[in-house]
Amino acid sequence: MHEMSYMIKFINMAEEAAAKQPDARISSISVKVGEMTGVLPEYLEKYFPEAAAGTRCEGASLHIESVPVTVRCNSCGNVYHPCRQNDYRCPECNSIEAEYQNGRELELSSIELA
Repeated sequence: MHEMSYMIKFINMAEEAAAKQPDARISSISVKVGEMTGVLPEYLEKYFPEAAAGTRCEGASLHIESVPVTVRCNSCGNVYHPCRQNDYRCPECNSIEAEYQNGRELELSSIELA
C-alpha cells in the first residue's frame, strides 16, 4: 500500500507547483515509474482518485510511464535490458559488470494546468 503514500506525495508536489497560478485547475499529472522501484502502476491508478479527492487534482487524468531497466556494460559499453535467460550478462561480450542507466525512477514528470 506504499503506492497510496507515493500518490499523495505526487499530488502534493503538483499542488505546490500549481500554487503560482491560484485559479488554474490541474488537468493531468504524469509520473515515471521504474521497473526496479517495486511500485505497481496499477495501484497508483487505483489510489489516484482517492488521493486526489478535495484537491486541485480531483478529476485530473493520470499518465504513467513505465521505465524498463537498462544497464551499460562496463566492458564494452553496450546498453541492454538484463534478463535471467542469459544470467544478466551482456549480450555483446558476456560480461557481468554493468551499471544501471534506467529503471530506478519514481518521479512526477509533468503537470498540465487548465
